[in-house]
Amino acid sequence: MRFKVVRDDIFPFVQYANSYTSPKNLNTVLQNILIEAESDTVTLRSTNMQIGFSGSLKAAVEEIGSATVSGKKLMDILKELPEGAVVDFYHDGSKLNIKSGKSSFRLSTISPEMFPTMSEITPEYFIKVKSETLQTLLKRTAFCISNDSSKIEYTGAHFSVYGNRLEISSADFQRIATSKAGFEEEFSDEFTINIPKKTIMELMKILDINEFVDVETDKKQVLFKVGDIIIYSKLIEKYIKSITKLFEVEYPIKAKINTKAFVEVVRRVSAITSEITHGVVLSFNNGHLSVNSLETEYGQGHETMDDIIYNGEDMDIIFNARHMLEIVTNIHSEYFSLEMQGRRSPAVILPEDESYKYLVVPISIDKF
Repeated sequence: MRFKVVRDDIFPFVQYANSYTSPKNLNTVLQNILIEAESDTVTLRSTNMQIGFSGSLKAAVEEIGSATVSGKKLMDILKELPEGAVVDFYHDGSKLNIKSGKSSFRLSTISPEMFPTMSEITPEYFIKVKSETLQTLLKRTAFCISNDSSKIEYTGAHFSVYGNRLEISSADFQRIATSKAGFEEEFSDEFTINIPKKTIMELMKILDINEFVDVETDKKQVLFKVGDIIIYSKLIEKYIKSITKLFEVEYPIKAKINTKAFVEVVRRVSAITSEITHGVVLSFNNGHLSVNSLETEYGQGHETMDDIIYNGEDMDIIFNARHMLEIVTNIHSEYFSLEMQGRRSPAVILPEDESYKYLVVPISIDKF
């Protein structure tokens, strides 16, 4: 195998591919990237057996062939080469020789026959969605995916397709996020799949590469094709039943709050919150909103807001400041609505754009 390519063309693909390797795995081939050269194209593949990557780029191929090398070491080498440098790759049967200018390296290889591949997908369901649309839906919801594997169904993003709609929902044990968008055409097959958080995070890195994303699934695996890159992933077979059902409950106590002002106030007040609860108290009183930190050994923060509309009895409700800020900083309308049932019941956060919404559970402790 021998080919030449500009460092700037191959380096992003090596970075992407390295994210799909398994550095801590005892099977060293899972630490490697498979490089395949044929015709005028070089393809890089990597996998940790749960998620896989394939990316193709144009190159001057002098000799076809394939080899696997350490993804981390290849990335480290290319990172230090100058921008615009031409890199010559040559596999001599045992080592991958890398030359650029006066620099040369020899990387050990493992036979490509040892390299595992993800199972082929026979797609039962297919959608095509604009990359910008998918990126927006994921930004609005991905931060709510749980990292706690004790309940595996919470560790992914739920993709639901029905009619001409794609709805993405996620939840940890304190919040639910959901966002939806329409297709120009209607898909006859309705389906729901639960995609692991790792896959979602990697997908978000490449969505600006192409205008559209092709999504194929057999409900055990999913494939995302973005330009010349393909991401394969196993799916989480468990689901959160009726993940958005709580939004259908009546929330009679309502407050309309300025988004930017709320973020600024909560950030300032939360500077002195407890590292354990990060608790802030929202006190609604006589049409005003006071934001207070729970008193700690360091003291207490307090600030008032006037730009609100409130229609309920005076009430205090306590939230985790970090959870609230992660939600509200993803709202891009001038105002949002906070709808509540009471100080210990879940509350709903609704942007002026009705295509996305959030539910957050308050902290059930006394104010002082």
